[in-house]
Amino acid sequence: MNLVNLILSNDRNTAVRILILSGVAWIPLVVLTFIDGTLFATDITMPFIKDVTPYIQGLIVISLLVMTDNVIEPMMARTLKYFQTSSVVPKLEKERLNDVAIKMAYLMNVKWMQLILAMLAIAFSWLLQSDYVALWTERGVTSWVLHEENGEVNKTIAGTWFLLISSPLVSFLLYRWVWRFVVWSIFLYRFSRMKLVLYASHSDLAGGLGVIGEGQSLFGIVFLIMAIVISSDLARKVLYEGEKLLDVKQVVIVFIFISIAALLIPLLFFTRKLFNLKHKALAEYGALQHNASRDFHMRWIKNESSDLVDSMQPSAMADYSAVYETISNMRIVPLNPKTLVVLVVVLIIPFLLLALTESSIWDVLKIIGGSLL
Repeated sequence: MNLVNLILSNDRNTAVRILILSGVAWIPLVVLTFIDGTLFATDITMPFIKDVTPYIQGLIVISLLVMTDNVIEPMMARTLKYFQTSSVVPKLEKERLNDVAIKMAYLMNVKWMQLILAMLAIAFSWLLQSDYVALWTERGVTSWVLHEENGEVNKTIAGTWFLLISSPLVSFLLYRWVWRFVVWSIFLYRFSRMKLVLYASHSDLAGGLGVIGEGQSLFGIVFLIMAIVISSDLARKVLYEGEKLLDVKQVVIVFIFISIAALLIPLLFFTRKLFNLKHKALAEYGALQHNASRDFHMRWIKNESSDLVDSMQPSAMADYSAVYETISNMRIVPLNPKTLVVLVVVLIIPFLLLALTESSIWDVLKIIGGSLL
């Protein structure tokens, strides 16, 4: 089992993949900073033990990204199976659906894109060196990543491993899922252009497309991981660059807005279909409901039926009303609004933890306890 397969495979060895990838990203940093003398160093501003970035990326982010394979990929498989086995896609469109699904699978795992993502990960991670150099030269914040030799600021051995191995590994795994999200969005767009058989009376309140909204919400995991990465970077700025929590709130707000928009846009591909379906059904079922109400009134109130056993029953009238109410509540975006609220809350959580950078957990608990007493 080579490193490439560890990164690209989705199998039952999730725990093994996490241990090996996290080990490659984090354990060498502990060893190398010990050799460099920067693990617990007191003569630098940011020794390894106090830098949150390698801990968050190497231990938390990698674990979440590997586990994401076992959450989102099965969702994709379930959604495709639903499209193939349900009557949502008519027989004439089945072949087109298969072609689109094959193209999606190809794009998600195509080698040339994996190479591009790896190169981008290395390039962007290497640019982090300039951030650490700027901290050193402009703000006087010394770090385990760099050391000064003959008046020049250069990378330490641990810093070289971090910039060439650890950070690119994390970035590649994250970019890979961002790319998969883009490919999935393209698939949903192509699927939305097909002739679909939808019914406004479907109990999922989305004409039969509710499964798409449920699946799309799982991509919130990817944006949660992004929030964790951004939060760790902001924590470093607050701890060592003198920024205040109020200074970074705009970054948090913009990120959450962009994340929710990115999750919603692929679902908007179906809005026109669902809007037309809903309003056509309201007219059709409205007329049916009116006729049912008329018959119910004539047979039970006016007593114009000689055989009440065969006449319009109250239970049937209730059924008509329930169906019409379902149509009235149908959504033109296949996503439960409650799910949207949950996504917003989940994305906020990593940034709420930034409060602990200015106050310790004990201080926060004392404030909470004092408020309750």
